[in-house]
Amino acid sequence: MPIRWMSWESVLLAKFTTKSDVWSFAVTLWEILTFAREQPYEHMTDANVIENIGHIYQDDKMHELLPMPLNCPREIYDLMCECWQRNESSRPNFREIHLFLQRKNLGFKPNTQTLMY
Repeated sequence: MPIRWMSWESVLLAKFTTKSDVWSFAVTLWEILTFAREQPYEHMTDANVIENIGHIYQDDKMHELLPMPLNCPREIYDLMCECWQRNESSRPNFREIHLFLQRKNLGFKPNTQTLMY
């Protein structure tokens, strides 16, 4: 997996957990919401991405998160930001993510005329 999708602890400490998977899930969700027209941190070189990860590790607030995609509901972007919390224990688990997305989807009826095939 490229470093642009990985949590700071996976890149710097080679630590892979379900909480680091939550981080990667949020990057994947971001890609879906940008319709894969953008790459995560595409304006950065790999060295800059690693430097950004170092800022997250040091918790110095100088780091950059992925921006909110156009037409992304605020609640979904807030969920992504929760998944990108520095502290693993502050990130939601997949059950919490599932319940949140399930609640967001209650009553949703897509307009079949606007669906793209």
